[in-house]
Formats: sequence, structure tokens, C-alpha cells
Amino acid sequence: MRRVEIEMFSETTNCPVVRVPHRKFPGVVIQGDSLSVLLCEAQGICKMVAENDPELPDAADYLKGLLWDYVREYEHVMEANGLELPYRGPMTK
Repeated sequence: MRRVEIEMFSETTNCPVVRVPHRKFPGVVIQGDSLSVLLCEAQGICKMVAENDPELPDAADYLKGLLWDYVREYEHVMEANGLELPYRGPMTK
């Protein structure tokens, strides 16, 4: 492990936007518990696909909503700081 200085553009709970040294664009820090929730949701969707589960659309929409919250906050912070997005955007829901 080494300590480095980062640029912090937003301290939003569960979605801080930071830029680490030697990177052009900032990124979103996803806490470990939130990351595990995203993975569990994706795993559940994969299982539903395999089983043709009728609840698949709802599960997929829930995962999309979780990810959308991160993207929306990221885009808001980038715009507020006059930074360009690293993709064509903004994204639409």
C-alpha cells in the first residue's frame, strides 16, 4: 500500500467522485458493501435468465436503477466542475 493525494470533486455518501494521480478522468468510489450489492443483483439476474424467471424484468430494472444513481451523480459532479465526460453523454435512463 502507498498513500497518494487525490482530487475530490464530491463527497456524496456512497458515491464520492475522485481523480487519482495519472488519470485524466475522475471516477466514482463504490464502497465494498455497495459493490457486493451490485454483484449479487447481477448474479441474481444471470440465474433468472437461466431459469426464464418471470421476475427478470423487475430485477434488471432494479440493477439499472442502482447503476443509474451512480451515473447521474457522476455526470452532475462532472458538469458542476466544468469537466468533460469520458464517454458520449449524458447517459439517458
